[in-house]
Amino acid sequence: MTFAAALAVLEERQETKIVLGLGRVRAHLAALGDPHLAVPAFHVAGTNGKGSTCAMLASVLTASGRRTGLFISPHLLDVRERITVDGRKISEAEFARLMTRALAADKKKHLTYFELLTSIAFQHFAAKKCAVMVLETGLGGRLDATNVVPAPLAAIVTSIGYDHQAYLGETLAAIARQKTGIFKADRPAVRPDLPVLRRAALRGRPVVVRAPWKTLRTDWARGRQTLRAPSGRSYALSLLGSRQGRNAALARAAIEASGLEVSERAWTLGLSRVSWPGRFEAIRLGGKTLIVDGGHNPEAAGALAATWKSSPFSRRPARWIMGIMKDKDTRGVLSPLAPFIKEAVLVRPPSPRALDPLDFAEHVRRAAPKAHVTIERDPATAIAAWRKDKKSPKVAVCAGSLYLAGAALKAVGKR
Repeated sequence: MTFAAALAVLEERQETKIVLGLGRVRAHLAALGDPHLAVPAFHVAGTNGKGSTCAMLASVLTASGRRTGLFISPHLLDVRERITVDGRKISEAEFARLMTRALAADKKKHLTYFELLTSIAFQHFAAKKCAVMVLETGLGGRLDATNVVPAPLAAIVTSIGYDHQAYLGETLAAIARQKTGIFKADRPAVRPDLPVLRRAALRGRPVVVRAPWKTLRTDWARGRQTLRAPSGRSYALSLLGSRQGRNAALARAAIEASGLEVSERAWTLGLSRVSWPGRFEAIRLGGKTLIVDGGHNPEAAGALAATWKSSPFSRRPARWIMGIMKDKDTRGVLSPLAPFIKEAVLVRPPSPRALDPLDFAEHVRRAAPKAHVTIERDPATAIAAWRKDKKSPKVAVCAGSLYLAGAALKAVGKR
């Protein structure tokens, strides 16, 4: 099978099709020799922050000298971004080879898009003889395909907010029950000190992170911030964002609870090298700055608003280039951002789930009635027009969807 043929198989399975449950995946992996049992795992769930936390864990573990597999979702541009070892994407040839193996063990075509990728990730990490793997849940936790790992080194729930209610439940308590389904008996269960998690019936050995690491200073031009841990040590983190202090605290607590030895040098080096694109990523383009953020639900939009307000960019006029998925809480996403939106260009993110910009415009006009709202045919055209127009604001924010974030990065040649 070629890589192109493997991508065609994924297209047939449709990323938008979601069928939760573990039975299919367990039977499939058993037919492959249970590769998911070959490598110890950190397992991470949460409405927001799980990707950044996974990236920190993987970077620090790699810096400690351990071969580290990382499985994330979604990808921004290339599906191989989801499956990396020590920061290197799985090769096209290996992806195709492992897809062939996965399909041979799925003759009745029962596995979904995400389940096939989960299978390839487990196979790849086992074949590469990884010392550890870091797994980000795709949706929820309890019934997510990644939850076949029976005894993780530590499991982390980063946050609880409203998203995917059709699958996870309409209340925060219901969503919390699904997310904390990754906690396993007698294994470290790491979580922030949130009321909804205090009320939830939790399994595992609780490790409660009561305070985030504090931001001492931020280098907005270089996309870095300096955080101070409760120990008093300071660490340079190569990520912006108001919530990264909490994510760093959760990552540290998880590694310490796991019993793995990780030196201070590895922590310093690992955090300084973290790469997690599309999350308040400030890109200099000549005399202008494009900020790309995938904030796609109310909690993520709130974090974007907090970071934007604290940044020097907020003191200048800005153009907001926005698009969103039709199954998202549009009103909830716009609410924290609306006070900052004076000029908006609405586009369709590259996804079949995208909300029509004309429909999105009605929501934006209600949320920010004084904003000047226009529509452009696609993200690349909107960004090109902003860059070309000498009278346009020097700052643009591209936000509302990870699909949009990926398209924006591609448009400016960053991915």
